[in-house]
Amino acid sequence: MGAATEPTTSGLAEPKAPAGKKERSPQRRRRTKTAELSTARYFLIKASGSDGLQLGQEVASENEALTASFRASGSYAVVTEWKANVDVSTGAPVIKKEGVQHEKK
Repeated sequence: MGAATEPTTSGLAEPKAPAGKKERSPQRRRRTKTAELSTARYFLIKASGSDGLQLGQEVASENEALTASFRASGSYAVVTEWKANVDVSTGAPVIKKEGVQHEKK
């Protein structure tokens, strides 16, 4: 008299993914590094009587610029420098921008 026994479950349902949504993998996507990230330079603004903008001391990072400008009750500027290059590999000339990198202080 071998009765077939079914496995018992504890009454807790297994979590299911919501319908229509794909499960995400635990790995994050890596962003590609662009030249834009490394070309930023940070300058304190010199106080001047004219309406023009005068760049003062260059600092190494945005955090340093933020702190120094707060201490001086002033402001800071973020400058990015670009160079134009021509790409003729496709047969038609295409002007592309390339970030200019400077040594970090």
